[in-house]
Amino acid sequence: MRLKRSPAGESSRRDILKYGLYGSATASLPCALWLSGCRPRRHKERPWVLLISVDTLRADHLSCYGYHRNTSPAIDRFAGDALLFKNCLSHAPITGSSCASMLSGLLPHEIKVVGNNSPPGKAKMLAEILKSVGYKTMAVVSNYVLRKGIGWEQGFKIYDASFGGRELVRRTPERIAEHTTDRAIELLRKYHDEQAFMWIHYQDPHGPYTPPEVFAEMFRDHGKTAVNLKLNETASGWGGIPCYQKLGENTDLHYYISQYDGEIRYFDDHFNRLLDTLKELGRFESSLIIFTSDHGEGMGGHDYYFAHGENLYNSLIHVPLIIKLGRELTGARTDFVQHIDIVPTLLNILDIETDFRFRGDDLRRESSTNREIFAEMISSTNNYETKSSIVTGGFKLIHTPVYKQYELFNLIDDPREERNLIEAPNHRQRGRDLKERLSKIPKGELLELRKGSRRRRLTNEEKEKLKSLGYVR
Repeated sequence: MRLKRSPAGESSRRDILKYGLYGSATASLPCALWLSGCRPRRHKERPWVLLISVDTLRADHLSCYGYHRNTSPAIDRFAGDALLFKNCLSHAPITGSSCASMLSGLLPHEIKVVGNNSPPGKAKMLAEILKSVGYKTMAVVSNYVLRKGIGWEQGFKIYDASFGGRELVRRTPERIAEHTTDRAIELLRKYHDEQAFMWIHYQDPHGPYTPPEVFAEMFRDHGKTAVNLKLNETASGWGGIPCYQKLGENTDLHYYISQYDGEIRYFDDHFNRLLDTLKELGRFESSLIIFTSDHGEGMGGHDYYFAHGENLYNSLIHVPLIIKLGRELTGARTDFVQHIDIVPTLLNILDIETDFRFRGDDLRRESSTNREIFAEMISSTNNYETKSSIVTGGFKLIHTPVYKQYELFNLIDDPREERNLIEAPNHRQRGRDLKERLSKIPKGELLELRKGSRRRRLTNEEKEKLKSLGYVR
């Protein structure tokens, strides 16, 4: 996203969103043990660890995942010498919940982040674990949801959440890929001789889709017949273009997709710069690099456009996951994996023992087809509607309680989730089984936290400002 500098004296979103938007949708339940300590085993020198998350990035818009456009040459090269997971699922279609799970190894309701609030201080986060065994823990983030001062900085020695620019359309504070990469490279060079862990969260290609001009024109197809959509008056993506995504008077579906793809290609150029720096520092082949996104984005499937946070279809929770550790992890896997697999995998590779039993698996081993992958959400743009889903054995069940609605899909035969099988006679028993399994997951919390992060009621003025940012209706 291309930005302009903030005018002097202009107010920041910090005052608007200081306490986070969402609260947890679940109450605390009895639980098992949490981390009481971390014990390093005997080990050779531990590698650098880079966790790179890209906001709103759909896996199926990357060339290495089969996309027809050349959106991701640098990511493709990276994936060529790494292990690519074709079926990784996020636990939520929104940044707060997704990143909380990614950084803790816990489901959103377990860590009490069901929405865009921040993790409670009692939760032990990945950065805290790595810091306790000697890592220099650093983060460079670009989404205002992850701003400093509300809890995301737990365990990080350096947490850089500087937003030096604003979106061209909404004027929302953010940091573009060029500047995010500049800061990450600066820190990696400065601490090149230390044992480093860095989390980098890129904002591009989050909307509004306004890549620099060369990328804006890269994927435009002027010969294609326009498919004009309606402009919604709210931030919802159902049935038309959300108000915060409006790009001038253009309403063509193909134009918006071309701009989204241009954002990806723009990010890819700066991802390449980051990898080149690792090579220059002699750290590329020896580092553990994990590349993923927090969630996807609607591109018209299910009549949902250019938004996220409002459903649990795969367009919003299917994400890329690519892991590199020298030449040890290569190839491509089709088994279903999930974000909460990242923390236990990383700790196992680093030979760090904990007293906590994670739900996730070590990604170096192929997963069982019968494992359960859970996702959940609460929508601020649709009357705080809740949804939850479970994936197991190649099937996915989605529950929308407010409508007493269940949807059942065969993800192997129907990856776009176009055929609801819930009433199909040959799938009724499967539907009943998945309903029972889905109902049990929120009752099996692993961590007892009586409250989520601290928050207060928003004023009417704040609510109006949040509407303009696309967070509430």
